Amino acid sequence: MVEKEETLISEEEAAQYDRQIRLWGLDAQKRLRASRVLLVGMKGLGAEVAKNLILSGVKGITMLDHEQVTEDSVRAQFLIPAGSLDQNRAEASLERAQNLNPMVEVKADPERAEDKPDEFFLDFDAVSQVQLATGYRAAVQTDSSILIKVSTDSDFNSQGNE
Repeated sequence: MVEKEETLISEEEAAQYDRQIRLWGLDAQKRLRASRVLLVGMKGLGAEVAKNLILSGVKGITMLDHEQVTEDSVRAQFLIPAGSLDQNRAEASLERAQNLNPMVEVKADPERAEDKPDEFFLDFDAVSQVQLATGYRAAVQTDSSILIKVSTDSDFNSQGNE
């Protein structure tokens, strides 16, 4: 699990997140501000989830997607600029995503989720899987050493995870 450091809200952040702080309180905003999120998949839904997380003021978000931008990608999600065909979807989304909130650390990872070692997932407080390659599923493991495990459908079903 990610080590937590004392999170302070700056005056600029207090002004930016004023409505949120009034809604759910300063402690909740501090916890949100300390959170690192992994977002798997940058199609249309992934862009919406990224936007909402970035605007809410998480500490950092990593957009993980190994797919290339297609004409459908450009039409389906607003973070990819026109003229980005054949670029990686996560990398093509990076600049516009970062511009949503400069106080959030936004990263792009062009690799496949299923190729990541188990330890990679331990760097995040939350994982949002909005897309995974066909034939793969993700399951949260109950043992404390693995936060999430990506496996094939057949592996997933043989473990009793239907």
